[in-house]
Amino acid sequence: MNIFYDWSGGMESTAMLALERERIHAMNAIVRWADTGKQFPEQYESKRQIETILGITIVTVPQRITFEQYLFERGGMLRKGMNDCSRRMKRGNLSRHMKTFEKPYEINLGFNVGETKRADEFTDRNERPWCHWRFPLIEANVTREQTKQICIEAGFTVVVEMYEKMGRFDCYFCPNQRPTQALKVAEHYPELAQEWSEWETRKGHSFLTVPLKILVEQQRPNMLNEPPTKCGCFGGNECVLDDDEDTPE
Repeated sequence: MNIFYDWSGGMESTAMLALERERIHAMNAIVRWADTGKQFPEQYESKRQIETILGITIVTVPQRITFEQYLFERGGMLRKGMNDCSRRMKRGNLSRHMKTFEKPYEINLGFNVGETKRADEFTDRNERPWCHWRFPLIEANVTREQTKQICIEAGFTVVVEMYEKMGRFDCYFCPNQRPTQALKVAEHYPELAQEWSEWETRKGHSFLTVPLKILVEQQRPNMLNEPPTKCGCFGGNECVLDDDEDTPE
């Protein structure tokens, strides 16, 4: 069986790697990451730190298209509540990479114990005789709060500091982030916020419910109090095994 550990760059998938370090080495598992090209700059430093501390290699799976091609040439969408970018820029690349290996597969994901129902729904749709999904944090009864302590004890300072500063650690203009998190992008990364605004203008619509420029200028309470939207990177309500197919031109 070919064993994969899918690392998103976030706290939970990072804690999963720390928890499973011995098994990863013993099983010669493949740790992998789908880089969209729109990560916070610290993501690459975090990757190197994790690889050094754990003595592993995190494989960056090949892209078929760049994020710019996805958004402006292939009809890609960035809108609150949508997961088209996750499907085509993350899961699609991971699926294609998986299929370069012989069946069967085991894929490990960083769902915490509070996401047991979500994991069950995900498994119901995606378990196959040739593809088993495993959730190490759930097996170890690890909560979301405990993942931070695991990362602290492992010495993963970059991911811990990014969560303390930003509250998240993924693509900087994710449409499913909270408005307060978007404001932190504008505060700490003005050059990335500038690109964000330019791409909204180029695309012809805002990525959040309002353009980033308006959010920064007005900061109305009704904007800032929007409830969080669950990221669609691995949603529990859909099949992800066929996500290697891109939208036809």
